[in-house]
Parts: sequence; C-alpha cells; structure tokens
Amino acid sequence: MQFQTATQQTLEHGSIEYLLDMVETKMMASVSANTTNVSLKSASARDAASYHLRVGGQRVRARLALHAGLALGISRADAVTIAASVELLHNASLVHDDIQDHDHLRRGHQAVWVQYGVNTAICTGDLLLSAAYAALCKLEDSRALPAMVLLVHERTATAIDGQCADLMASAEIESDIASAITRYQQIAIAKSGALLCLPIELALLASGQARYLTDARHAVEAFSIGYQIVDDLNDLQSDTGADPASSAFNIVSIYQASGSTDESIAAAKKIGQERLGAAIESAARLPCEAGACLIDYACRLRQLLIEQHER
Repeated sequence: MQFQTATQQTLEHGSIEYLLDMVETKMMASVSANTTNVSLKSASARDAASYHLRVGGQRVRARLALHAGLALGISRADAVTIAASVELLHNASLVHDDIQDHDHLRRGHQAVWVQYGVNTAICTGDLLLSAAYAALCKLEDSRALPAMVLLVHERTATAIDGQCADLMASAEIESDIASAITRYQQIAIAKSGALLCLPIELALLASGQARYLTDARHAVEAFSIGYQIVDDLNDLQSDTGADPASSAFNIVSIYQASGSTDESIAAAKKIGQERLGAAIESAARLPCEAGACLIDYACRLRQLLIEQHER
C-alpha cells in the first residue's frame, strides 16, 4: 500500500527527509559486520540485512517517530535513534513474514529468503530484531530507557501474537459474521497496531509524557484497522484468487459469507472510514500535535475510501 504524508517540518539542518537519511545510516551501521570479529563465512546474515534495508520502503514508522519526537521536544539525535529502532523491528517482522507467507517479492525485489535461503533469512530477522534494541540503547537522554526497552518487548510480543493469530485464522471458523469481524479487528490491532503505535509511544516516554500513552494506543488501534482494510481492498484480487484458506484475513472475504462482493466491499469501507475517523479524534488529543503525522495518514486513507465508495 503506497501513501505519503504531506506533513513536513522544516528543521535547522533540513527537513524530515534529511533526518530519514540519518535513520538509514544508523540502521545500516547497526547490521554492518565487524571484520575484526566476524569471518566472511559467517557474515551472510549481515549481508542479507543490508540487502533488505537497501531495498527501501516508505518508513512510515520512522516518520511517525520523527514527527512525534520533534513535536514533543526531544533532541534530533534521540528522535533518529527511536526512528531507527522501530524501523529495525518492523523490518525484522517483514523478513520473517515473507518466509511464513511464501512471498517471493518484497518492494519489487526478491525477498531475503529467496535471495539468501530460508535459514539465512531467519537469522537475518533475528539480527534486525537484536539491532533494534542495540540502537535504542544509544539514546542521549536515557532517563526513560528502562520503560522504553520494556515497551519495545511488550509491543513486539503483541505483534508476534497477532502474526500467530493471523496464520491460524484460516483454520478457525467463527460462528457468525460479527464474531469473525471482531476477531479480524483484534488481529489487525495486534499484528499491525503494535509496531505502528510504538514510535509515538516511545517519543511520549522519552519526553516525559507517559500520561498520553492511552490516547496514543487508542488512536493507533483504530488506525490499524482502517489501514488493514485499505490494504485488504488493494489486495482483494490476489487474495480471492488464491487458496481460500489463505485469504481468511481479508475482510471482504469474511463479509462475502453472507452477501455479494459489492455489498461486502461497501461494508468494509464503512468500517474503515469509521475507524480512521476515530483514529483522527484520538490522535488530536496528543500533546504538542504529536499525532499530526498519524492524523495526516488517517485523513488520506479515509479520503481514499470515500473516493472509492463514490465510484
């Protein structure tokens, strides 16, 4: 799913794009081989991690971290550190997801498991996960670091729970549509919401604004459902063309159990618009406009659903 934020913050040393370059540099450095300690034969996971990161991506989580961090007054260096940490976590999950989903391509390039083999890909995901913790430990202002490290673990564990639930969803049959939709939303919140919320939550902790963590969580949980619905609509053709057992997580497929395709798409879009609206309301309650980037993403996705509905 491709969408870009229009929110830009001009900085003394350039724009958010300048800081994103710093994030890329920090991530690459975190997985680079130390040639004094690592033999060439054992460095393939590091090579694979570098390959995966060079492929790029929209860096949504990094943007959320940078915008929230700067809005809340933490240093540029610490905002970059948080952004690098959350992106390393996210990319670790992508490497492992591609193995589990048997996806051959990632961002138009061969997935790590295809390019380097499954065993190396598993090690690569592990390396990226470990690197995320190492990156976070380099915060200049470390007063909130224990709480931040604990939160990283909790959100990572939640994302893993969501992935496991998603993988098992095809084998579980809900008694009715309402139960299936509830489970769908729970999986979306866990699988996508945990690591989408983390950049804003870490910025709040680093700035001493922990009392707003609940608002951030509510905003991102609602956003993650809308985000997943838009993704499902984009992937509808490929999902429904595959083995039905592999497409159970697509919300349109769930609704089709009791209605036509057009009715199912309309029902999905309605939920998506409602959840994105709720995300905007909750994000607006965050201090210092720390949720502005999330609001921008939510507005764009909601508008996309509205335009699709009018066609």
